[in-house]
Amino acid sequence: MDIELLNEFFVLSKSLNYSKTAEQLYMSQSVLSRHIQNLENQLGVELFRRTKHSVELTHIGSVLAKDIEPIITQYAQAMNHVHMFKNGALGSIEIIASYTLSALFAYDFLPEFNKKYPGIQIHMSIEEPGPMVKQNILENKTDVTIMLDWTDNVSSDIGIKKFFKNHFFVFIADTHPLAQKNQFTIEELSNIPMVYLSPRESLCSIPYFEKIFTRHNAVYNPAVPATSIEDLFVKVLKGDGLSILSEPVFKYAPARIKKIRITSPDAYIDTNLIYNKKSTNASIPVFVHEFSLFTQAYQQQYPYL
Repeated sequence: MDIELLNEFFVLSKSLNYSKTAEQLYMSQSVLSRHIQNLENQLGVELFRRTKHSVELTHIGSVLAKDIEPIITQYAQAMNHVHMFKNGALGSIEIIASYTLSALFAYDFLPEFNKKYPGIQIHMSIEEPGPMVKQNILENKTDVTIMLDWTDNVSSDIGIKKFFKNHFFVFIADTHPLAQKNQFTIEELSNIPMVYLSPRESLCSIPYFEKIFTRHNAVYNPAVPATSIEDLFVKVLKGDGLSILSEPVFKYAPARIKKIRITSPDAYIDTNLIYNKKSTNASIPVFVHEFSLFTQAYQQQYPYL
C-alpha cells in the first residue's frame, strides 16, 4: 500500500477539512478526494462520513488513524533524514588537524558548527603533517585536513580554503650570540645550523624551506634532527642550532627561548583546510562553506595574520 495515501488520510483525520488538507499537502481538493476514495476502496471500508457541512471519522477510521500515527511519524522522520542527507546536514566527517593548530579553530568553530548541524558527527584526530596528506584526501582515507600546507597541490580535485598565514620566526636560546637581534632575513640565516622537527615532518618542511632559501640565494642547513617539539627546544637551548617555526608553536616554548620574526616577505606558510572536491560525502561542502565563513570572520578579527 502506498504510504503517501496513508499520510494523506492521516493529515485529513487531524483537520477533518478537505480544503485545508489539500492546501497543506500541496494538491487540489479533487485529487485528495480521489486518493481517499482509492484508499477506502483498497481497504474495503468507509473511513470518513461526509455531509455538505462536515467531515467526521468513522469508527474504523478512528482506529486506523490511531494505529498508523507512529508509522506516519517514523515515515516523516525517515523522509526528513533523507532530505538532510541529500543536503549534507546528516552524516559524518573525519578531520585530521595538527596538534599545534587544532586549538585555534576547534574551540571556536566546532561547537558552533555542531549547534547548527547536530546531524553531522565530527570525528577529529590529531596528527603532525606528512607528505601524503593530500594523497590521503584524494583516496578518501580522511575527509578534511586542517594543517600547515607544506606541499604543492597534487591534483585539481584537491580543494583548498586558506585559514590564515603563519609567519616564520627564528626560535633561539636567549644566550645565543644572535639573540639580541630584533629581526632576521633569509639571507642572514644562510648556512646556520638548524634544528628541525621529526623525520616525518622534515619530509615536508625541509623541501619547503630549501625553496624559500634558494629564492634568496641562501642555503638552508638542516643539521640537527629532533624527535619531538620538546627535544627540539632542548637542542635549541643547548646551542646546537636555531629553529624556524611558526608562531603558534611559541606557546609551548620554555621561557629561555626567544622568537624573532623573519621579515622576508615569502617567509610564511599557509594553514589551509584541504578536502576532495569530488568526494561523495555531502557533508563536506557544508563543512567547507561554514568553515569559509568562519575564516572570513577570523581574518577580520586578526588582520595581521
